[in-house]
Amino acid sequence: MIEPAASQLLEELMPPRFDGRDAGLEFCGKPLDVVRSQARQEVFDLARHFTSRYRDTPYGSSGLASGQPLLLSGHQPELFHAGVWFKNFLLAGLAAQSGGVGINFLVDNDLCRMSSIRVPAQEAGGGYVAKSVPFDTPRDAIPWELRRLGSAECWQQFPASVKRVLLPEAEEPLLSELWGEAVSAVRSSDRLGLALAQARHKLEEKIGLQTLEVPLSHLVSTRGFARFSIQLLSELPRFQEIYNSQLEHYRLAHRIRSHAHPVPALEQEHGWLEAPLWIYRSAAPKRQRLWVRVLDNQLILSDRAGWQAVIEGRLDCDNAASQWLDLLADGVCLRPRALLTTMYLRIMVSDLFIHGIGGGKYDQLTDAIVRKFFAIDPPPMAVATATLQLPLGEHADIHHLGETDEQRKAQRDRLWKLKYHAEQVDGQLNDEARLLAAKKQSLLEHIPPRGEKWEWHRQITAVNRRLSELTAEQQQQAKTQLEQLATQERYARVLFSREYSFCLYPLDFIAQQLSNLVTL
Repeated sequence: MIEPAASQLLEELMPPRFDGRDAGLEFCGKPLDVVRSQARQEVFDLARHFTSRYRDTPYGSSGLASGQPLLLSGHQPELFHAGVWFKNFLLAGLAAQSGGVGINFLVDNDLCRMSSIRVPAQEAGGGYVAKSVPFDTPRDAIPWELRRLGSAECWQQFPASVKRVLLPEAEEPLLSELWGEAVSAVRSSDRLGLALAQARHKLEEKIGLQTLEVPLSHLVSTRGFARFSIQLLSELPRFQEIYNSQLEHYRLAHRIRSHAHPVPALEQEHGWLEAPLWIYRSAAPKRQRLWVRVLDNQLILSDRAGWQAVIEGRLDCDNAASQWLDLLADGVCLRPRALLTTMYLRIMVSDLFIHGIGGGKYDQLTDAIVRKFFAIDPPPMAVATATLQLPLGEHADIHHLGETDEQRKAQRDRLWKLKYHAEQVDGQLNDEARLLAAKKQSLLEHIPPRGEKWEWHRQITAVNRRLSELTAEQQQQAKTQLEQLATQERYARVLFSREYSFCLYPLDFIAQQLSNLVTL
């Protein structure tokens, strides 16, 4: 799925594009088009430098060319499913066709919750189950940028561990090729996310995808993001009011009752205003909400759990931005949450932002906040995903397992009729049952008036009970069939899941499938 269509996205990447020149908006006393141009160059330089550390790039030492489109997408640095990987194929394809640069950023401020993948396996009894196979020892959930390798042995043995449980019908997965790069990458940086991302990105180079990558933690450690943050925090009371009101409108429009979706509202407590950022450090890796007090010419920042900092002279935006960058240099991780991340990148950096389905939904809220707070329409976004299933070979006796819903409904209806209306089930009546069915029909045709139904009710209840007893064997057969269909459906969910990691697919198969879906 690509929405809008790829052809329309290519049209939107042609001049004239949003550059902020006519927005009438200033950041730190500079017109939006000036700070946007600087921020774009910062991001391009960071991504080119980061990527060139481990793979070749098609870009020399020159900067981003004037008027060259910049396309962005991003995801957590994990072993995601094929539908997520499709965004990278689309990013590369659109960048190549438009003469632009595609940058995929690694959302390393998100939590690393899992250090394993699910692998389809065969049970001893012949059934199918998804087994969890670890690539590292389990740890508490902390941001990816702080997550270090726990077990070198587990990491190195991961392909063998997968092979031991993976269905024999499955073709050779690309994992064996990917993991050699992952083992090399983790030696230079013991950060799990970086190793996984670099191994995948080098594989993309072999496939022919030309993109750059950069961690979000690097991308937001720039003067451009520091200026953006200072200006937003200086106006935090107004921003928070707009943020929360637009969130409420979004929930009403989409009939969302949960106070946690798509994001929680920003709170106020005892003079502190919650900002849409996280705060954490290596010594305190648990993510905390960032709280802010705006006092005269100061910004007081706190996690309200022991850490606090003061930025002096907030009205001198460049000086305040330098103090913000000093905090980052000292190891304080001030990181944007999802809405603020795409808000900054779309206003200040991208000509097109490619989301998955989830991101595309919440960025409708981002658009509403941007229009209300900044009084501009942000550059366009797209939504892309794909559904692939593992090719399990001609010998896997599973091709009949995917269509059981209608069969289960038919068996449930049959069981209900056998219990309560056995006379309606063709071919199930013996002589006694046929007589009972005739008696029931007669009773139904002669329903007595109210107040005289006791004997009638007794007779029809007895008929129904006896009819049900006479079909007990057929009822048991229907129950057995339902259990078998439920088992088949469970197996089908295991075998046909779209959620398996891209690393379980054969390289030629998945590369061809995803490339074919990029119809430009």
